[in-house]
Amino acid sequence: MNREAMIDFLKNSGYLSSPEIVRAMSRIPRHEFVDPAFSHQAYKDTRLPIGCEQTISKPSTVAFMTELLDVKPNHRILEIGSGSGYQTAILSELCRKVYSVEWHMQLVRQAKDRLLRLGYSTTRIEQGDGSQGWPSAAPFDRIIITAGAPDIPETVCYQLVNGGIMVLPVGARDAQKMIKIQRTDCDNDVYFDITYHGDCEFVDLIGRLGWTESA
Repeated sequence: MNREAMIDFLKNSGYLSSPEIVRAMSRIPRHEFVDPAFSHQAYKDTRLPIGCEQTISKPSTVAFMTELLDVKPNHRILEIGSGSGYQTAILSELCRKVYSVEWHMQLVRQAKDRLLRLGYSTTRIEQGDGSQGWPSAAPFDRIIITAGAPDIPETVCYQLVNGGIMVLPVGARDAQKMIKIQRTDCDNDVYFDITYHGDCEFVDLIGRLGWTESA
């Protein structure tokens, strides 16, 4: 399967409908974000190992989460779990500024080099505990967490702007629910509307508000 066939599959399967996300995913060479040993599988709808016991998500998962996020061109976005940088590149095609935090320093270095080589110079990737968000750069219009959290990280929710949206998987280590959270400020109170969008399975969100690395 090549890139064009992958896009057709995603559209025909109902994972991808936004013209902006279609254009973004059509522009990005997914094979550049996987180990060369797996490049022949880069455009299949499968997750692949990227080192540090992490994976690049299936294209259908990336498309689905990005659609739920409802990104606008003027948005500032926080991505938690940079991984290979593939989702980072897609977000960079869609919005003004992407901040991304990754637990594993090896993946940070690789993602930075890869994104710079491909021309994504406005992204900012740092090593850190993504389970606590990025307080110094907050607030964000959108937040996407690409690792499974045991619970909703409340600290990160409060890094959204009024009306902001966060998308993340929450649940047990071997099975989570995809959740969309929208913040609303009203009469000096803050409300978070939560909707559920099916079952999923992700690698662990590591950090103080996630899973412990040694577990």
